[in-house]
Amino acid sequence: MLRRFWISTFGGAMLFQCAFAQIEEAPQVFRELRVLDGVWFMAQDRGDRLEIWKLENDSTLVGREVRIKAEGGDTVLLRSMRIERRGDTIIYYLTLRGLNNNRPIPYELVLADREGFWFENLNQDSPQKIRYRLLGRRELQIYLENKRGNRTVTDEFVYEREFSPPSTEFRLRGGLNVFTIRATGNFPSSDNLDFVTKNPQTSPAIGWELGSQFLMKGTGGFLTVNFELSLVGKSAHSKASFTAFVDTGVIGYVRRVRYHQVWMVLAALPEVSLRREGNLSVTAGPYYGRLLFNGASGEEKPAGENRLFDANNDFKNNDFGIIAGLQYRFKSKKKDIGSVIGLRANLGLSDIDALYRRHCRDLAFCNGRISMQGISLFYSFNLLKI
Repeated sequence: MLRRFWISTFGGAMLFQCAFAQIEEAPQVFRELRVLDGVWFMAQDRGDRLEIWKLENDSTLVGREVRIKAEGGDTVLLRSMRIERRGDTIIYYLTLRGLNNNRPIPYELVLADREGFWFENLNQDSPQKIRYRLLGRRELQIYLENKRGNRTVTDEFVYEREFSPPSTEFRLRGGLNVFTIRATGNFPSSDNLDFVTKNPQTSPAIGWELGSQFLMKGTGGFLTVNFELSLVGKSAHSKASFTAFVDTGVIGYVRRVRYHQVWMVLAALPEVSLRREGNLSVTAGPYYGRLLFNGASGEEKPAGENRLFDANNDFKNNDFGIIAGLQYRFKSKKKDIGSVIGLRANLGLSDIDALYRRHCRDLAFCNGRISMQGISLFYSFNLLKI
């Protein structure tokens, strides 16, 4: 039976709790080992040493240790590493030139506690034991125990996490949305219509989105700024009654329509990863929308020569609001196209009513506001990364 302390990670740090588990918890231990993912460096006179790890899949980490020569900047491969979980066993494979005929040497995980992850192969002399231990948030200690005759010789190295450099991406984005019209305040109404409403009655409808994203990713992998240009098709159902004052008298209007809109939307959305280089992130920021087209289908009373409005004039052309949501970034098994799936909430803050207020003589009795709100589900993929 293997006893160990649970190790949890958050934001690249380990928090240790005194609880025991068995080797059957190998999947949990491997998830904890994923904290190695990234680039670690150690400055030396002969040139910087880098230990580079990458998560290959849910059960494999691959790594290599290199030295960057001080003269010329050439990169020299020192060793290759691989950590695999096989059922309830976790194996660390070390490939070192000139050792074991350049074939991988297996080291089994025997302990994971507050002192780190211990791998052993007592049939080897150099090294027999390997330990990885995270010190704080940005330092990694690697401890090697070697057997030389009757003596035990140890080596210890401390690496610092190297933050990823800034980068930019150009992406395509498409998705579906569900929007509705949000009506607040008081609207004019008439008592001699088929139905009377104080406020318009609205319900959601399905729309679409298509656009591009330009991403600027900051140093460290935590903060990204998304600049977006999109065409957004918004639809919503509306039932409304109102009174219009015209030269020939007073006309009562009824509408049971579905609006079909196309907006051009510009957005600047900061995105924060929940952990460095993590898959899940939170995004929120402002947007500006310009109405390109608005049409209505359904029932309008009265029609014919008494028809008062064109649907394109029902809404103002400019809208400001907020977008907030969650995004999950994943990779294709065969080819990394930087795929992202996301869920967003869209809240319009502007009063885009151009239908009621302009025909209202007393604003105290018709101070209603119209705005758009909805949610969208989208998928985007990377076309270019610099």
